[in-house]
Amino acid sequence: MVTLNPNVQNGGDHTYWSVRERSSLCSRGLLKCVVPVLSLLLLCALVGLCAVGVLYFNKGVSLEALKKDISRVAKRFSEQEHNAKETERKYEELKADHRRVEGLLSQCNETCQECAQLEERWLSFGVKSYYFSNNILNWEMSRDDCTKKGGHLVIITSNEEQDFLSSKSGDSRWIGLNDLETEGQWMWVNNQSLAETGVSFWLKRPNDIDEPDNFRLEDPSGENCALLLSEYAAWCDAPCRQRKKYICEK
Repeated sequence: MVTLNPNVQNGGDHTYWSVRERSSLCSRGLLKCVVPVLSLLLLCALVGLCAVGVLYFNKGVSLEALKKDISRVAKRFSEQEHNAKETERKYEELKADHRRVEGLLSQCNETCQECAQLEERWLSFGVKSYYFSNNILNWEMSRDDCTKKGGHLVIITSNEEQDFLSSKSGDSRWIGLNDLETEGQWMWVNNQSLAETGVSFWLKRPNDIDEPDNFRLEDPSGENCALLLSEYAAWCDAPCRQRKKYICEK
């Protein structure tokens, strides 16, 4: 049996407790160091989580805003596409209208050409040709227009010619007879007097004044140009400024 030295034993106990005290002190010191570190790490973790949450929230908000922008763009694109289709439809309608108008213009041109041909048509009777106008002019303008056409206002020299012209006129028309230079002295446009032709067809009124009556109520200068009245197959005098149809001859 081994007997320990009390001194040794007491020294060992002292050493043991010294070690434990030092260990206890180190543990407490370590704990004091670890706790702040852990707290700091926890705080960092919380900050990180908050940052992630904020980022996630912002990402969600941005995504929602992006969805709204995409929706607006899609709606605008759809509207633009609709407008483009509507514009294309109207363009096609305008093209169809344009073709229709061109067709009508073509028909009108053909009709106008036919009218021009009819307008320039001269009817033959005996050795003369006659042009019955559709437009209306005063006597002097009628005379000038006949000259442009290579003729002159008609000069009537026979009963047969008077009957032919009356049957074709359909309206009252200027003829080439006037007394512009001397009242009562009727002259044809070729400077031949009415008396020289040997025929006249002034309108006779059984119970009124015969033509020519030089009526001045409408024109103070009187009635100095002659009209053929087709319904009466006769002549009358009228104010030269009146606008009437006319007959040319050549």
